[in-house]
Amino acid sequence: MLDTSLDSRVRRTMLLSLFEGGLIQTFLNWTTGSVLIGYMLHYGANPTEIGLIASVPLLAQSSGPLAAWLAGFAGRVKPLIISLGLFGRILWVFGVFLPQLPISEHLRVPFLIGLVAISSFFQSSGGTLWAHWLGQVIPTERRGRYFGFRTGVVGIVGMATNLLAGWFLDRVAAPLNFQVVLGVGMLCAFVGTSLLIWHYEPRLEQNKHSFKDIVTLPFKDTNFRKFLIFATYWQAAVLISAPFLIPYFLEHLKMSFTQIAIWSAIAAVTAMFTTTFWGRMADRMGNKAILQIATFIAGSVMVISWIIATPSNLWPIWFAAMVDAVVWGAIGPAMFNLALGSAPKADRLPYIASFSMLTGIAGFLGGVIAGLIFPLLAFTDHMFGGYHWTAYQSIFVLSALFRMQAWWLVRPVAETNAWRARDVLRQVRSGWRGMGFPWRS
Repeated sequence: MLDTSLDSRVRRTMLLSLFEGGLIQTFLNWTTGSVLIGYMLHYGANPTEIGLIASVPLLAQSSGPLAAWLAGFAGRVKPLIISLGLFGRILWVFGVFLPQLPISEHLRVPFLIGLVAISSFFQSSGGTLWAHWLGQVIPTERRGRYFGFRTGVVGIVGMATNLLAGWFLDRVAAPLNFQVVLGVGMLCAFVGTSLLIWHYEPRLEQNKHSFKDIVTLPFKDTNFRKFLIFATYWQAAVLISAPFLIPYFLEHLKMSFTQIAIWSAIAAVTAMFTTTFWGRMADRMGNKAILQIATFIAGSVMVISWIIATPSNLWPIWFAAMVDAVVWGAIGPAMFNLALGSAPKADRLPYIASFSMLTGIAGFLGGVIAGLIFPLLAFTDHMFGGYHWTAYQSIFVLSALFRMQAWWLVRPVAETNAWRARDVLRQVRSGWRGMGFPWRS
């Protein structure tokens, strides 16, 4: 992965980014995933508040154009990324010591939502600049393989830390258990952010623009506009159901935090074997076909697996974890690479900023609308024999219907040397035959 023919500074950055990514992912897992949801439920969060807590980090992505504009004045992005990251993460000290703060019990959930919103604003600003920065450092012909490999490594680290957190949360009483986990997450974030100091920062290709130009320039590019339509639709479709998956595990399927960590571990181990594969496929065949295939599976096989699980029969959830790794190991890097590839290299930052802004707003609206719709779906609550259908399954079906249509929207996006989805599937099937899989015929 770290080819010796590359500049030593690039190799050093590629290696450090693996460690930085694992540490930051630990912080993100614990401040946006099951740990945060559990903390919220401990203080009595309702469905609308659960939808908000999952959505506000996405709304914070609307800071992308502002970050791009500031980068034009700063000249260098690395000091700006480090400053934004540190400030956004140090705010979590208020989350760690929430039980000791002079805040009424009924205001603690709104306080956490506000904390997530403010922290995410700074972190998302830095994330937009980071994407532009690493897009310049990693050679184009290696980008798919590297980010696929990085996603797998980060997933393994996330698996290990989630297992540790799940084990701890199930054995220590609340709220102390949540406080300790969040505190350790903060320490990981500070170490990870400090590693950026030794990342290579080349002379970035970027032009200075007015704030108005940064916001409007990407929309003048016909092909990038088509990509934005797909990306914003997809993000909204996903966030219709995403905020309710962990509550579904905890409240409907009666899973423990350890079991949720096992679900995460299965996904991470699977991702280790699939993300690099998808990266190589994308380098060879393009990102469009990968997105068409993976988004359809994410709306069909994965959601069906969630729905058919019951408290006494969790094997579909373990299977869904493997599917989760396969599809998100494809969608994440492919979406990122298609965004970079669809934007002009000489002036990429405004395009990445608009991508971040619009997908963030779309995800926020999807989550908020889902939070409002969820209570209205209570009428679907019904027993079918021994199976209990609830509003959770109904919101999953609604999301699935939208997810399965996303592949139509990525088709018009132009990509150099892109294969058709049917040709990619044919190639994969040929690979299975060569490996002697029994279902090859």
